[in-house]
Amino acid sequence: MKSLKTIALALLMVVANFAWAQQNSKTVEERATEHSQKLTQQLNLTADQQKTVYAACLQRAQQNDADKAKNEGNREGMKAAREQNNQTFEASLNKILTPDQKTQYEKFKQDEKAKRQQGGGRQGGQ
Repeated sequence: MKSLKTIALALLMVVANFAWAQQNSKTVEERATEHSQKLTQQLNLTADQQKTVYAACLQRAQQNDADKAKNEGNREGMKAAREQNNQTFEASLNKILTPDQKTQYEKFKQDEKAKRQQGGGRQGGQ
């Protein structure tokens, strides 16, 4: 009887973990929308800039997902691909942002990096 309770508890934990993992996974579009909205708020983007930034965020999120599938199990390959995607994204932003917005963006990135180093950043990654 005791082993039956243990098995039932273990099964319940597995199901709960699976449900939690499914709940926290966002679609590519949700991640792009969330990031572009955050940038819009931080940088006071115009409507045209918002559309272009969303497109750049969506492109990066799609490429990250493709690279994740392609480099499954290859940590170094994934790291290199992500760095390349981030460089492409940064280049896109540099074409879109005004000089003042670029300055604000650099400060925003530094603040986000400091939060992550203090353990206050997002959990789970993008």
